[in-house]
Amino acid sequence: MSYTTSVKEILCHKNSDPCCKRAELYGFLLFSGIFSKEKISFRSENSFVIKRYEDIFHSLNFVNYEKYERNNKTVNYFIEINEENTEDLIKKIGDVIVGPPLRIDYSAFDNDCCAAAFLRGVFIGGGFICSPEKSYHLEIRTGHQMLADDLIRFAVEYDIHLKSVLRNGIRILYIKTSEQIKDFLAYIGASTSVFDFVNAELEKSLNNNVNRVVNCEQANIEKSVNAAQKQIKAITRLKKKGYINMSPELIALAEARLQHPEMTLEQLGKELTPELSKSGVAHRMKKITDLTKKKGK
Repeated sequence: MSYTTSVKEILCHKNSDPCCKRAELYGFLLFSGIFSKEKISFRSENSFVIKRYEDIFHSLNFVNYEKYERNNKTVNYFIEINEENTEDLIKKIGDVIVGPPLRIDYSAFDNDCCAAAFLRGVFIGGGFICSPEKSYHLEIRTGHQMLADDLIRFAVEYDIHLKSVLRNGIRILYIKTSEQIKDFLAYIGASTSVFDFVNAELEKSLNNNVNRVVNCEQANIEKSVNAAQKQIKAITRLKKKGYINMSPELIALAEARLQHPEMTLEQLGKELTPELSKSGVAHRMKKITDLTKKKGK
């Protein structure tokens, strides 16, 4: 099951007041299939979508529709309403104006709650959402340009900001920020899906922190390895010359480094007798490398 399907299934099980059912049906019909005075039809691969709007039809005492299905690799469910019955359904929705061109008729919204129901129907009819684990992307598609402009203006009234792009004559209205997608989902009634985005954000933040730590540790390891290689090179040159003018303490540290090239300065300090702190080892190691520089001149 795709993530879009799972979100739509959640929305299709949401209870609504009668006024909201009409508003949701209106949004769904505007953004799915054909919605005209001559014909109303839509299809879905999801039986729960068909059941949702059949139930709303029945709540409006509307039964004059045809339902059928076709199986061509995947099952598609269809509902069609012919010209003799479209006017009856349009009146039951709220006697809304049906184009062309298709526009949003604000008379369909009896109460403030109807706006959320309308957008819920819009998303079920023409929406897509990517799993938050992959990307933050929500979109709504329509081939009706003026309808797309109406939806942008409608949504912004509820602090939902849809951006738009035209592709092959299709207007794609989209949101690409996690915060805005969460606000949209919460507003249309998919509150449980909001937690998917919260969890994805937390996981991405955790992974980013882990990566930063790993990268930092890797950089420190590389730095330590490079420093150890330079120290060994310097000590090898001094040893070949018999550790001339070097104190027993410096010789002991030099030999410890040759025997343990993989150790950090702190670990080397613990190999000495008596033990030496990291800063003490660093101080003595600097003396050793300085001797090499002087002898190299």
